[in-house]
Amino acid sequence: MWAIAVPLIVFVAVVGPVWVVFHYITVWKRMKAEQRAQNPEQTARDQEMVAGLKKRAEKLESRVETLERLLDAEVAEWRNRI
Repeated sequence: MWAIAVPLIVFVAVVGPVWVVFHYITVWKRMKAEQRAQNPEQTARDQEMVAGLKKRAEKLESRVETLERLLDAEVAEWRNRI
């Protein structure tokens, strides 16, 4: 019984976590290498898409602020209901 339990405990306590950490380090490095190897056109497209999403988010934030101002003027206690 102990002949199997002790090596199993050592594996689970020491080798297993180290194995998992090195596995995810390898995955992370692989992802970084793939990211560097991307087509420059695709990277430019991604940057354009992020810029467009940022503009859209700013517009939506402006709309929310406007709605909050209107609600503050119309229904003074609306924040307390939430």
